[in-house]
Amino acid sequence: MRLLSSAFLFLLIPFSIFAQTRQLRGTVQDAATQAPVPFASVGVAGKPFGTVADSAGRFRFALPDSVAGPVLVSCVGYATQRVPVAAVQAGGAVRLKPLGQQLGGVTVRPGKVRTRTFGRSAASSFMTARLYTEPGLVSDELGKEQGTIIPLTTDCRLCDVNLFVAFNRFRSVTLRLLLYRVRHGQPAEPLSQPDIRFTVTQPRGWVRVDLLPYNLYLQGLKEVAVTVQWLQSAAQEGSPKAFGIAAVPLPGHSVFTRDKSQARWQKVTPGYLSIYLTADTYQTAGKHSEPEPVAAAAEDVPENYVVADSLKPLLFSGSTAALLPNPQHYGSNPAAGHYLQARGGRLYYERYGQGPPLLLLHGNGQSIANFQLQIPELARHFTVIALDTRGQGRSQDFTTQDYSYELFADDVRQLLDTLHLRQVNIVGWSDGGNTALSLALHHPEYVGRLAIMGANLFPTPEAIEPAVLARFQRQLQQAQAQSTTSTATRLLRLLVQEPHFTLPQISTIQAPVLVMAGQRDVIREAHTQIIARTLPHSRLRLLEGATHYAPQEVPDVFNREVLQFFRQP
Repeated sequence: MRLLSSAFLFLLIPFSIFAQTRQLRGTVQDAATQAPVPFASVGVAGKPFGTVADSAGRFRFALPDSVAGPVLVSCVGYATQRVPVAAVQAGGAVRLKPLGQQLGGVTVRPGKVRTRTFGRSAASSFMTARLYTEPGLVSDELGKEQGTIIPLTTDCRLCDVNLFVAFNRFRSVTLRLLLYRVRHGQPAEPLSQPDIRFTVTQPRGWVRVDLLPYNLYLQGLKEVAVTVQWLQSAAQEGSPKAFGIAAVPLPGHSVFTRDKSQARWQKVTPGYLSIYLTADTYQTAGKHSEPEPVAAAAEDVPENYVVADSLKPLLFSGSTAALLPNPQHYGSNPAAGHYLQARGGRLYYERYGQGPPLLLLHGNGQSIANFQLQIPELARHFTVIALDTRGQGRSQDFTTQDYSYELFADDVRQLLDTLHLRQVNIVGWSDGGNTALSLALHHPEYVGRLAIMGANLFPTPEAIEPAVLARFQRQLQQAQAQSTTSTATRLLRLLVQEPHFTLPQISTIQAPVLVMAGQRDVIREAHTQIIARTLPHSRLRLLEGATHYAPQEVPDVFNREVLQFFRQP
């Protein structure tokens, strides 16, 4: 949902990057009755510009002068209207012609009826697909759409749709359910359907939308794209604005998203949202039953992916930039980047801001880019030094030796020696937290304060969720059959075989330590509590509603905790 990752997580291109914009406004009306059409979508074909009208049919948005138009205005149950940009600038009414309903009604039919479930019915979340996030920016999220493809039988009536909200920081969110035909593996033409809107108020959990009143009868479709569109929200005072749907990076499935109703779909693979349909399926007498559509297991994660740290940044940078666009190019910024020769490798790091030094250490298989929601805020108070760990990001490893946290800590020591730094504050996420603990044990003179997120002392079921650890182990067996010395195999071996800290060892660490984990972390809560109790100068913070990816799921909360801790005397 990093899935991890990539809401997830979906920022618009800031209008400020364009030299000039035009303000477009108007109202959307029913051509037959002149009544307002609430929550109509307004946008430009293939472009991420537009909005959603309010409940009275009124809309307003900015369009760069470089975008010619026309503006497309659409709503469920109406024909799409093409309007010249000049006409929308004038602020008049756009009238939409109603369409007749084309989905068939349900009749009493011969043959067997069976109620079945299609899609992902598990609530586990090893990534989160953010439908809304606002890390220090103000952006119009109206019209943003996100969904997945769900297999069906070719003759069914939809009973309900269910989605699992991983986190909701709003008082209320109103969404629209949309159904599409699938062509070439992505959403295509919308199915004719009623306007199905629903409101989410709960902070987390399953949301069920009853579809029986709408008589949605589908015939001849083997799969359907199911999406939700952001219509309006009411903020929760004092709470960060964020909303995400649970997901796992399951091979063979994808998350689809677009910024506005007329923008191009963007695909994030692998990714499978926790969205499922229940439907009454029909089998005509004398016909053979259809094969079961392939779906994810209800309470398990797939055999062939590595959960937690070894996920590439699925919240979402690099090739999955649709979800976290990284416009500042953290992790690949030549203006801030530097290289350092290390024993058997070359280390890459970036520097931002001014003030006391603060070192950022990322997790296994990640890079500097995974801290993109931390760097801008932290750089207001510190000189941020963000390091790509050996063999990850832009840092290189010229050896085939096994990785260890002692090796990574020695690389950090060499970096700090080069920069002539001692007593440095450090933020370590996951494997980065383990590296920070190793540095504090073996080279305490380099450490000021530590903030560790999702760290562990040993790789056992007492520390890591057993199902997750079992999959790490199976993944390692598969990887070693291909190569015992590849970077991916060595990183996976590190997860399965390291670290081996003891409680007496870490009780000797004298540095103040902020111990953090997500409330739903793959690092078990009891283990995180043991770490905090054993460290002599520690404080514990479990981040509500968050997983192992809390720095990206709840960046405002995470950043606030870190800043408060480092500002203490």
